Amino acid sequence: MGDDCLPALGYKPNMEPGEVIKERRLARGFSQEALAAAAGTTQSTIDRIEKGQWKRMPSAMPKVVQVLGLRLRDVDPTLVEPLASVTRPVLPGVDFPIYASAEGGPGEIIRSSDPVDWVPRPTPLAQVRDAYGLLVTGDSMWPEYQAGETALVDPHLPLIGDAVYIFYTERPDGEARATIKKLRRHTPDLWHVSQWNPPAGMKADFTLSRKEWGICHRVLGKYSRR
Repeated sequence: MGDDCLPALGYKPNMEPGEVIKERRLARGFSQEALAAAAGTTQSTIDRIEKGQWKRMPSAMPKVVQVLGLRLRDVDPTLVEPLASVTRPVLPGVDFPIYASAEGGPGEIIRSSDPVDWVPRPTPLAQVRDAYGLLVTGDSMWPEYQAGETALVDPHLPLIGDAVYIFYTERPDGEARATIKKLRRHTPDLWHVSQWNPPAGMKADFTLSRKEWGICHRVLGKYSRR
């Protein structure tokens, strides 16, 4: 269905932002699961957005509205576009985004919503859309990945065992969290993962719920600390 066949959707004074999202999703023929996959988030996040169960804008919202062919201000005039959309690098060949992280609990990190730096694109990721670097925080994967090193990430590679991944979850308050671990194997419900230097009270081998940690991106390598 082309955009010219869609009803004129966007902000309406009598509609909540979640209602606008749901109406647009249905008009485009997306299920919640399909929209979540296209936006790189989880079905539960889409459901929470549509029900208005958030106190501050979920980190997935800009991508959700983009997939639906909307802008944030089309959903709610009080929302503004993220700065990342207007701070793209201007130097030729310097287009690889680097995100910062902060410790968010034992073995977890909080990833910055916007890139903190742009560098020349690594050769293995030269043609990979949405590839990025993530500055490592914490030492749960020491010595393979140390604090201050940059993990190089391809978000599109298929799942394989014995590879390092970054797993993402979104808390009810909209805060995105991540954890970098080695994936041993996976089942429909669980990620079976390992960490080399477990935080106090945690095991080296454990599981993550796939319902909660619904997104995983494979790490291809790293840049050492500068």
